[in-house]
Amino acid sequence: MTGSRRHNFLSTRSQTGARRRLRGWRVTLLASVLGIAVPAATVHAVLPDGETGPLPWRVGGNLAFTVDAVAIPDSAGGALEVWVRIPPRTLSQLGEDEHGESKVKLTLRLKTRYGGKHHDATQELTIADADTGGAYGKVMTQRFPARPGGYLLEVKLEDLRSQRRGIAYVGRKVTKSMRIEGEVKVEPATNEIEVSDPALLWTAGREPGQLRNPPNPERLYGLFAPSAQVAFVARAHNGAPVAWRWRVRIIDNHMNVLAERDSTADSSAVLREAVAFDISTLPAGAYTLELQVGREGKQAVVRRTTLDIAWQLGSWNRDPDDIADEVHFLFEPKEEEAFQTMGPGAREAAVAQFWRDRDPDPDTGENEARVAYLARVDHANKTWSRMGKVKGMYSDMGRVYIRYGEPDEVLRQVLPAGDQTLMHVLQSLDLTETRPTGEVESKGIGGDQRPFEIWNYDMGVNRSLTAARTEVLNEKARRHMVFLFVDEQGYGDYRLRYSTE
Repeated sequence: MTGSRRHNFLSTRSQTGARRRLRGWRVTLLASVLGIAVPAATVHAVLPDGETGPLPWRVGGNLAFTVDAVAIPDSAGGALEVWVRIPPRTLSQLGEDEHGESKVKLTLRLKTRYGGKHHDATQELTIADADTGGAYGKVMTQRFPARPGGYLLEVKLEDLRSQRRGIAYVGRKVTKSMRIEGEVKVEPATNEIEVSDPALLWTAGREPGQLRNPPNPERLYGLFAPSAQVAFVARAHNGAPVAWRWRVRIIDNHMNVLAERDSTADSSAVLREAVAFDISTLPAGAYTLELQVGREGKQAVVRRTTLDIAWQLGSWNRDPDDIADEVHFLFEPKEEEAFQTMGPGAREAAVAQFWRDRDPDPDTGENEARVAYLARVDHANKTWSRMGKVKGMYSDMGRVYIRYGEPDEVLRQVLPAGDQTLMHVLQSLDLTETRPTGEVESKGIGGDQRPFEIWNYDMGVNRSLTAARTEVLNEKARRHMVFLFVDEQGYGDYRLRYSTE
């Protein structure tokens, strides 16, 4: 591993700072007419930092959920339909009443771009035991009237059977909740024909009583859905009949066309089509789905959206926050920032490629480096996590352990004798290479009273699990490395105060 990555690995980059989730989003929304998604306008969603990226919005944590949306033309001037998916992992963690039932409350607010009230909606859903299984979870939808213009969309999910605990909540009922808000701008179509973006629908099965495939807010296919359902609609701007021609393609990151369907349709004012693609042979990753719709004598209108394909169970069921934690020590900051914007399939592909480049023995069925790395992360979380604090993997000891593993020697001292400072203790180790990372000269009455630990490593072998197979060890690399951790307050919170890295 390079020096820059090493510095990165042991930096104090916080867990929150490492993940700038829920950025601005840009998306063309769809409408639903007679059971098929239809366009009304292009919607740009921008959060305060001004950055843009594609829907859906994925919220992690114990109340994880996903938000997607569609715009719907109607006689009243248009509407905005919001899709909220509650995945099985969230359903299985909900609080229960004395009868074993769970209940969630979904609150959606559509406000003017300046924060004025536009429309509010609330839904409550009771969850039965059977609802927590499977791969799809529950999808709740809500429609708002929305003419072209700018809005703020707020989505809040509450666990009504939960109770926040702590001194701040004594004597009052406060439920657990998660919330996201973003700015959306609805722009009217201006072409002679109105064409929707491709609408991605769930194809693994239908719930009882449903007349059509439910929406797929995750835009995710693969393990539980080997067929991708795509629906689209086009309408003549003036309502006159049109002779239609259309094409739908799935394209990879190298601009290779992997699947394609095209056809023509009889003259009509409205074109409604639904196409299914077999994606069972496509590897995990992010793909572009391109829709082209045209009329005789006119240039085709192109609409594009993204879809993800994932084949690992964890890509479907794990909390996206946990996946982000796993790569926090693997990628450089810019790489990690890019990782946060990826969907489940793209994340699966990125992590798989990272470890493929570092597999010490590609001929075996298991990547020994990744297994060992995950074991180190698990050990760090079990050993150094503190109640109400960050995970153990983000502690100073956890960071060093994940990078270098078990130290060859540990020196623990609670009460140094006489008038010693910690620098005296370090000098007694006869170190030849030093790089202080904090103050170690402090001394109390009668000597330095701070508890500390010193970890010694023999660096004669490569201890890094994240160095690529093509990386060559520096012959002049240090063969001895020392880390000093000090418990400044005496509460067991050891901080890195000195190292020879």
